[in-house]
Amino acid sequence: MATPVTNRAIYIGPQNELFATEYDAVYEPGNNQGLVEVHYSGVNPAAEKHGIILGLNDHVCGYEFSGKVVQAGNGFPYAVGDEIFGSKQMSLGSEFGAHQDHLLAEGNTLMSKRPSTLPKEAAAVMSLVVRTAADALFNVLGIPPPSNSYSEISPESGIVIWGGGSAVGWSAVQLAGAAGLSPIITTASASHHQALKDLGATQCFDYRDDGVVDKIQAAIDAAGQPLKYILDAVCTQGRGSSTSKCDVLKTAPDATYTGTVPVQSSRNKWVWCLGARAWELRLPPPVGHIPADKQWESRLVDIVSWAAENYGDGFRIPNIRVVQRPEEGIEAIKASADGKISFEKVAIKHPFEVLDPVE
Repeated sequence: MATPVTNRAIYIGPQNELFATEYDAVYEPGNNQGLVEVHYSGVNPAAEKHGIILGLNDHVCGYEFSGKVVQAGNGFPYAVGDEIFGSKQMSLGSEFGAHQDHLLAEGNTLMSKRPSTLPKEAAAVMSLVVRTAADALFNVLGIPPPSNSYSEISPESGIVIWGGGSAVGWSAVQLAGAAGLSPIITTASASHHQALKDLGATQCFDYRDDGVVDKIQAAIDAAGQPLKYILDAVCTQGRGSSTSKCDVLKTAPDATYTGTVPVQSSRNKWVWCLGARAWELRLPPPVGHIPADKQWESRLVDIVSWAAENYGDGFRIPNIRVVQRPEEGIEAIKASADGKISFEKVAIKHPFEVLDPVE
């Protein structure tokens, strides 16, 4: 039976404009779908950037959320009353968008049941950054994950994570520490260095320092083992880009490079790390076809479960800012897409708080 709901939402229009809207929606869960009362939605740059870059617009925006199942369709793996968190698949439309008070969720590998020890607001902002960092480390770079009872990596094996102040960056710092890598060398603004060390970074360098590459190289040399693992979590463009600086580091012959966007380099082969591997991607050249990989996707599911179950003691979100008015959410989405949010995640609390009209 259809369930009518009055929804407040953040919408991205056909010209990629963001605005708040309210409408009566009738969301009926189909097979393997559930109707979810949203508690928090997570701000992510993709909400706006996927409209600009990929043309994914004219719908309720947002990917990540946490909430409670209020109606379950046939085959949906969660029961009414279960609290779940996760992300929508990229190609799904308005009824699945995260930035609304009620949404439809599909029962796929992007969803998980929320442990009671994982705060609701943290659940709404962690799945995609954990998945992307895990894909970089444990799929692309081939590092044995922390859930394994063994490790093929010696304690001296290290990693360079460029952009430790980004969400993928500080997630990767924590996952690298849990996997036993050392040293964990990262870059960030000087104001974030101590916080990154608290999360597991061995050494931090200011990315704005003219001598940052030489200082990182000295740290690698002092470790006494060639560098094999390089993650660029920010992938800045132009002259003096982050990837160009990673490219000139001296590495082992079998070193592997991965970045959060597709990288074209004349010096090294870079592999794009993703937030999901269950679905194939067909994109224009030079990216082209990226096949689905069930084994890699299973690994991402395992790491999200590990992070959720070990939240606060093994993994945590260092800073979460909560907003509730739609206007605040729109401002945060724009700031995130512009790269102006550093070392924090923003969660939008639902139901949306609406200001009284000005008389």
